[in-house]
Amino acid sequence: MNKEELIQKVKDLIGEGNVEAAQKFVEEHKDDLGDFADKAKDMITNFNPDEFSEKAKHAFSDAKDAANADGLVDKIKDLFGKDNK
Repeated sequence: MNKEELIQKVKDLIGEGNVEAAQKFVEEHKDDLGDFADKAKDMITNFNPDEFSEKAKHAFSDAKDAANADGLVDKIKDLFGKDNK
């Protein structure tokens, strides 16, 4: 794995909530990660699962709203000053 792939793996593990696996991965690959190893350790230490969960809920809600075609049509109509009837 190259450095970018290693970094992505750490981010993926943290994003999945696998904090212990991320810590172990960073420790096993600290030489390959170089300067990022310290940043990764900080990310792991400061990981807040409740905050992550809340952000994920908002992201999915925003995606659901964006996928709603009716809402999109209404917004486009508003841009052109058309009445929503």
